[in-house]
Amino acid sequence: MLSPALFAMYMDVLIALLKNSGFGCSLHGFYIGCLCYADDIILISQSIYAMQCMLNICEVFAGMLDVKFNSSKSVAMRVGSRFECKCADLFLCGNAISYVQSVK
Repeated sequence: MLSPALFAMYMDVLIALLKNSGFGCSLHGFYIGCLCYADDIILISQSIYAMQCMLNICEVFAGMLDVKFNSSKSVAMRVGSRFECKCADLFLCGNAISYVQSVK
């Protein structure tokens, strides 16, 4: 019964860390760099560098709580006119994240 409330409290701290880092996207002054629903997290950034920095923040945050993100279930998706261009790998917990064309 407390699990969703505790998760929300922890996520508030992570969202604040990401927002204060300066990485991620904003729309009309509203931070949209980290969207959460249930136990899923979507990170939105304008560059590969910014995304890797956000992933690093998430990894450090998880380490402080003695939890770990499941990098095998994590994916990256590029959007925009250059979505098919090859780009640098992104890493979470020491593992490369797969690029996908769509998500469920």
